[in-house]
Amino acid sequence: MEKVDRAIDKANQGLNRIKIERRGRKLALRGSLPKKSGEGRGNKQRYIALGIFANPEGVKIALAKAQRLESDLNMDRFEWGDWESSSSGLGEKKAADWGQEFGTIKAGTVKASSYHANYEEPLASLPEKVLTEEMLIAHILSRSEPNSWARKNDCMVFKQVAKFAGISVDFGAIKGKYKPKPITPDQVPSDDEIETIWESISNPGWRWVYGMLATYGLRPHEVFRIADTRKVASRTGKITILEETKTGARAVWPLPDKWRSRFDLANMVLPNIKIEGRDNQSIGERIHQNLCNAKNRKIPHKPYALRHAWAIRSAVMGVPDSIAARWMGHSVAVHAETYHAAINQLQHEAIWTRANRDY
Repeated sequence: MEKVDRAIDKANQGLNRIKIERRGRKLALRGSLPKKSGEGRGNKQRYIALGIFANPEGVKIALAKAQRLESDLNMDRFEWGDWESSSSGLGEKKAADWGQEFGTIKAGTVKASSYHANYEEPLASLPEKVLTEEMLIAHILSRSEPNSWARKNDCMVFKQVAKFAGISVDFGAIKGKYKPKPITPDQVPSDDEIETIWESISNPGWRWVYGMLATYGLRPHEVFRIADTRKVASRTGKITILEETKTGARAVWPLPDKWRSRFDLANMVLPNIKIEGRDNQSIGERIHQNLCNAKNRKIPHKPYALRHAWAIRSAVMGVPDSIAARWMGHSVAVHAETYHAAINQLQHEAIWTRANRDY
């Protein structure tokens, strides 16, 4: 509990009229509060039990509640009815309430896109039932298929909620073993096909976007998240992807380098679409709509296929998996599981030839 006590001391430094205290395994607020009806006038030292377990996440919630309580006192709007319900214990508190409190904290610690993709919907799905391990297991089983990404994600999210609430859970028997489907060769355009498709795109902005995705293996939204596009014209062509992307900032090199000039990437021309105020997912969807929509279809494959092609090309060109994975912004395990199955027979032969030539 020493870590929790230090967190409480730090939180209390920013408070004036109210203090957070640990009472056993749970947290409470203490301060001079107006007397209840029938007790007379004036204030009295009181505790307000929060029903929140004493852990680092709980301290953050307790601080938010303490700040709200101080505000109520300072604005002379304190009412006991607004606070007595806070004293309900774990046995009365509903899963939906725990999910809402946990979500408030979690949303401030992860990227908005990650929260939306992984946490928002599962937390909103928690029912108005008492939070128990049995309830969570039944809820998870009712929502997802075995060995699916949804099952794996639900187990991850609800385990964090349970820990936040001070409940021990074990989802090992239901979590399963999810693995992303490997990319197959027929899903990935060849380099010759990429060059032909690039030539067929008449809009200069979308032609530039297509060339950047192909040459750097970017996630679609990342083409609008480059720190300095002038670096494309540098000696190595190395560019830096900004922090506000799916996996944060990273450096990327062009493969093959000749495409920088082949696709005239140094002369940036952006398509006329709104980027400001849009998150990464909506930007990616917008790119897909403009390149692949049925009315004005510009390319015969999904934009993400260019990223797959880059990954395979990196293997054929001899870039080690550890380096290629870093340039792509994912783990070596994801890189191997996702892309090795997509290397076709001709590419295997090219790798074999290069390996023997360089020996």
